[in-house]
Amino acid sequence: MKKPSLLLFVLLTMQISFAQSSPVIQEILNSVNQDSVVYFVKELSGNVSTVINGSPYTIASRHYAQPGNNMAIAYIKQKLDSYGLTTTIQPFTSTGNNGNNVYGVKTGTLYPNKKYIICAHMDDMPSGTLAPGADDNASGTAAVIETARLLKNYESPYTLVFALWDEEERGLYGSAYYATQAFNAGDSILGVINLDMIAYDSNSDNVCDINVRNYGNSLTLSSKMVQCNTDYNIGLSTTIRNPGTTSSDHASFWNRNYGAILLIESNNDFHAAYHTINDNLSYYNIPYFVKMTKLAIATFCSLIQVQSLPVELASFKAEATASSVILTWSTSTETNNRGFEIERSSDLASWQTVGFVNGKGTTTEISNYSFTDKFYGTGIYYYRLVQNDFDGTEKAYDAVQVNLNIVTSYSLDQNYPNPFNPVTTIGFSVPQTSFIRLGVYNLLGEQVALLVNETKEAGRYEVPFDASQLNSGVYIYRMEGKDFMDVKKLVLMK
Repeated sequence: MKKPSLLLFVLLTMQISFAQSSPVIQEILNSVNQDSVVYFVKELSGNVSTVINGSPYTIASRHYAQPGNNMAIAYIKQKLDSYGLTTTIQPFTSTGNNGNNVYGVKTGTLYPNKKYIICAHMDDMPSGTLAPGADDNASGTAAVIETARLLKNYESPYTLVFALWDEEERGLYGSAYYATQAFNAGDSILGVINLDMIAYDSNSDNVCDINVRNYGNSLTLSSKMVQCNTDYNIGLSTTIRNPGTTSSDHASFWNRNYGAILLIESNNDFHAAYHTINDNLSYYNIPYFVKMTKLAIATFCSLIQVQSLPVELASFKAEATASSVILTWSTSTETNNRGFEIERSSDLASWQTVGFVNGKGTTTEISNYSFTDKFYGTGIYYYRLVQNDFDGTEKAYDAVQVNLNIVTSYSLDQNYPNPFNPVTTIGFSVPQTSFIRLGVYNLLGEQVALLVNETKEAGRYEVPFDASQLNSGVYIYRMEGKDFMDVKKLVLMK
C-alpha cells in the first residue's frame, strides 16, 4: 500500500437507516477465530515457520523479487485448496518481471456467472531479503483466507472469488491484469472488497477508512459496509473517504468501472513502520484487527446473500446387488435437518421418490445413513438425495450413477409383500442369456401358475403373481436356469 495523499479525499458523514441483521451472518462472525487469523499472519510474515508443499519453510520476504514471494503464493494456494475451492495461479507479465495472482472460486448456486470478490495484495516491501510485511499486507491476506475458511460450509446464489494479488507494491500489476482480463471477457463482477493494512491502531480509537469513488456501484458497497458495522455491533468508527485513494488494488476495478471499495486503517493514524523491516506483528492492535476482519466478512456475506448449508454431505455411494440397490451416505454436520428423500431417475430429468430417511436434526458429529431400494430395472439409473429442513426448504445434491446391467450370478428373491393378498412380486437375476422357468406350486407339488417360461437376457427382472383364484395357504415357487435351481415359500392370506 502506498500512503494516500491527504488532499485526495473529502470526509463525508453518512446517515444510514437501520436494517435487520442476519442470524446466519452473525453465526459466521461468531466463528471468526482470533488465533486462526493471527496465525495466518505469523506464517506469512516469517514469525513462525510453516509447511509448504510438504516441506518446512519460513517466509522471510514476500517482495516480488525474493524467493519467498512464490513460496507465499504456494502457501496461499494450499490454504484455499484445503477449503474446497477451485484454486488458480494466474501468471502475468509486468515490466521486467513475471508475477502470479492466486485466487479460489466457489461457484454460485443460482447465478454462477455473477461474481463478488474479496481480495488483498500478498506482496510486500522493502526489497531486501527481510520484509515481514505484517500489516502491509499480511493483515489483509489473512482476513481473505479467514473468510474463505469460514464460508466453506455456506452457499451463495453468486460466485465467490477469494483473490490475493501479486505486485501491488510495484503498481497494482496483478489486480490490473485480472480486472482487464475480466473486463475483456465480459465478466459480471457485482462488487469488490479490497483489504489493505487493517491491523494498526496505535491509539485504540477503532477508526477505519472506507475509500470509495463513484464507479459502478461503489457508493452502494460503502453504504453496505457502514450499515454492517452498525447491524452487527462490530465496534469500529467508520470514515467514508470520497474521493478515495487510488493506491491499492480496488483502483484496478474502478478503472474498468466495476464497483469496489477499500477498507484500511485510519489515514490519520497510519503505520509509521510500513515498507520497512520493522513492519512486524509487534505493532498489531489485535482486537482492532479482528474487528476489521469481521467488518469485511459481514459486508461480504451481506452482499453475497450468504445461505446456511443445512447439511454438509461428506460422501454418497450407490451399489447394485443381485436384488436391490444399496445407497450409503454420510454427513459431516447437520443443521435443522428433518431428513432425506431418496429419488431415482433413468434420465436425470424426471425423478421418482422411492423412500425417506430421517435426519439427525442439528449435530456437528459425523452421521452415517443407508437405504435399500428393492428395484429390478435394467440399464443405467441415477439416485439423488433431497435434503428437507424442518422449515420446509429443500436442497437436492448431485446424483450418483449405478449400472443395473451388471449381474454376476443367478438369484431368486423373496417375494414382496409376503404374506400377500392377492398380488405379490417375485424378483430374480440372470447373469447370462439363459432359458428360465419360474413356476408356483402347492404343497402337493402341483403347478398352479407358470410365470416365466422363456429365454432371458442377462439382467434383473421382476414379475407379478396374481393369486386371486387360489385359496389361502402356503405355496412354493421355483426358478430353474442353466446349472441353477432355487425354491422359496410364499404365503397367501385372504
